[in-house]
Amino acid sequence: VVVDENGEGEYSSSSEECVAAFGNFEISPCATVLNYGQALFEGLKAFRRDDGSIVMFRPEMNARRMQNGARRFLLPPVDTDTFVKAADAVVRSNARWVPPVGKGALYLRPLLMGTGA
Repeated sequence: VVVDENGEGEYSSSSEECVAAFGNFEISPCATVLNYGQALFEGLKAFRRDDGSIVMFRPEMNARRMQNGARRFLLPPVDTDTFVKAADAVVRSNARWVPPVGKGALYLRPLLMGTGA
């Protein structure tokens, strides 16, 4: 994300940029998430339907809650379209982990955190 002094950010929703292999990431020891707890998360589920397709449960509502939290935490909010596309990319990349119909759901935990110093 690129953030200017007004707290405006640019987020990417392309799957090439929002989905990466599991691993460590580097963060400054001065990051606001480490020093002030400037972070929030959401939780949403992806279910398999009878026809084998996969759907997320009301991701737009999760996006709105995260936007409200971001404004309260002085983080740039992620627009609804970007949030939903990113969640969709994560679900598609992990489709093999979505259980069969009636056996549960894949639980996603979108995280937004302050990484600036």
